[in-house]
Amino acid sequence: MAHPAKAGAGRRLRLDPYQPQHSLTVGASHFKLDRNGLVLKRTLDCGLPLSIAVPARAFEGVAARAVESETGEITVTLELKHRDPALCVPLLYANDMDDISADWHSWSRLMKLPMLVIDAENRTTALTRQLGALMVESPIGRRKRLSGVRHRPNFLRRRKSGMIGPVETLTPAEIIARA
Repeated sequence: MAHPAKAGAGRRLRLDPYQPQHSLTVGASHFKLDRNGLVLKRTLDCGLPLSIAVPARAFEGVAARAVESETGEITVTLELKHRDPALCVPLLYANDMDDISADWHSWSRLMKLPMLVIDAENRTTALTRQLGALMVESPIGRRKRLSGVRHRPNFLRRRKSGMIGPVETLTPAEIIARA
């Protein structure tokens, strides 16, 4: 199969990330894509039909690749990146950076995959760090605390101090009699 970036040079493609299911033919391969994964159908050289189901978690991420044409026009390709190049699925061929960034972020969020960049030497770099399905980010700084009341818990800091008035002393006999 031709690489998706080379197969898409000279034509436009956009798969809407919010559409429930997509059907796409690239070369001899027919892809059915949804948020849960991919089904690849193709006919082998010997004439046998082949069908492969690939779950979404099997993909490395949503990768962006910039390709420059002979005229100097830069086209960005978004694809679902898999270790096997035959299972890479093209998602978008475009020149408008706003559309590219919006679709890239949407596909990454909906498929729960990291955003990747592929450079000219075919090295893949992740833009977002993930630990499984969780996005890893730097922690939020804690609130500043008052230095004079570090020993008191937060709920006690909100209380106002009471007013001191005359203290009435009671004996045990008075407490029983009043009850």
